[in-house]
Amino acid sequence: MHSKKIQSLKEEYSALIEFCRQNNQLSFEMYIDSTYNKTLLLSAASFLEATITKSIHDYVHTKSRQTTELVAFVDNKAIKRQYHTFFNWEGNNANQFFGLFGDDFKQRARKEIETRGLAEAEAAFMAVGRERNRLVHQNYIEVQINSTFEEIWNKYEQACKFTELVAGLLR
Repeated sequence: MHSKKIQSLKEEYSALIEFCRQNNQLSFEMYIDSTYNKTLLLSAASFLEATITKSIHDYVHTKSRQTTELVAFVDNKAIKRQYHTFFNWEGNNANQFFGLFGDDFKQRARKEIETRGLAEAEAAFMAVGRERNRLVHQNYIEVQINSTFEEIWNKYEQACKFTELVAGLLR
């Protein structure tokens, strides 16, 4: 589950950086780097949020046998504008989120993460969410991103593996 638009963002970034380097435009390169780091981080976090919330919506839709009233209720009271309360963003795991589905689900998720070697994907997912919160709540224009574009990209790719796990657990 990757976003084609985020892939395009990466390609655009690479082309702009290459252009700057070929034309000795260090100031412009630094500006592009700073701007695109924030754009990638927000884009990745937004995509991951949409993926997780869609998985929950689809799960409820399937389990409720497409009961539109129940699906609408869950969408409106449990999903919309609640995503960031699902996770303890200061931690490195999604135990709080898994626990929302009950202890059995949480134990199954932990076992899947261990069995499939997805601890790094889980930590990357949490890091993207944590950095997104820092970016939007600590004065976006002035806050500095300490990760390079490539580091953010790698976290995004790892985090996508985590969202695939969640989608699979909710089938």
